[in-house]
Amino acid sequence: QADWLLGKLTGQFGHSDHNNALKLGYDAIHHCWPKWLLQLDIPAHCLPEVHPPGKSIATLLPAVAKTFGFRRVVNVCAGTTDSTAAIIASGASSPGTEVTSLGSSLVMKVIAEKPVFAPQYGVYSQPLRSHWLVGGASNSGGEVLKSFFTIQQMELMTGELMQQINNGIFTFMNLNYYPLIDPGERFPIPDPQLPPRLQPRPESNTLFFQALLEGMADIETLSYQRLLELGAPYPKIIRSIGGGAANPVWRTIREHKTGVHVKLAAYEQAAAGAAILAQSEW
Repeated sequence: QADWLLGKLTGQFGHSDHNNALKLGYDAIHHCWPKWLLQLDIPAHCLPEVHPPGKSIATLLPAVAKTFGFRRVVNVCAGTTDSTAAIIASGASSPGTEVTSLGSSLVMKVIAEKPVFAPQYGVYSQPLRSHWLVGGASNSGGEVLKSFFTIQQMELMTGELMQQINNGIFTFMNLNYYPLIDPGERFPIPDPQLPPRLQPRPESNTLFFQALLEGMADIETLSYQRLLELGAPYPKIIRSIGGGAANPVWRTIREHKTGVHVKLAAYEQAAAGAAILAQSEW
């Protein structure tokens, strides 16, 4: 989509960026199209010219500028993927900074000096300026929570648990949950048959909610340990994005489990990351 939009804005098609081209088979380490792809008799003009994200490619077509009321000369830059833009928006920039997306699923990515590839775990790397973004995704996450509770219920239970934390009476349950909706996990445990582990279930909904949050924090911690085993750095700081990032109870539990300070992202919108990228490369 980014390549097509760049072409529509500038009239120059056939351009892409390191991050979007990765899923098309681009070799991000050697910055070229791999031999196995070139041997498929694909016409050379079908493979785009690949640029670093943020590099100025061309100027906006005059007709497009007039339609949207932009000034006559506007540079258009190579883009990036939405997830990478969201990470740039979070403020993450140095090796050891980790970004966890607490959305419908859990996505853990850490900035590293060297790439890591482990297909058996679904772990891959993509360029991020002079560093690498290494990570994987779990099937656990917010969808599990929403399968048991409404947003309103979770807000009320978060208030109850936060009151316990503030009063110094909060205790961890450590029930060893592995929250999943259906059997099957990608990362940090590559097992398509892995069953959900949600027992024993406390009588209190609030305690069950807490146990689910603890279970997902355990998955996040195991993910960082797995990335460390594969050659990525253990996070020095974790920046959170996604719908669950603002939950103070979850943040407290995650800090306890990981032993790392958890910080809210500077910005959450991928669009902000795209703007920061373009500005920094100007």
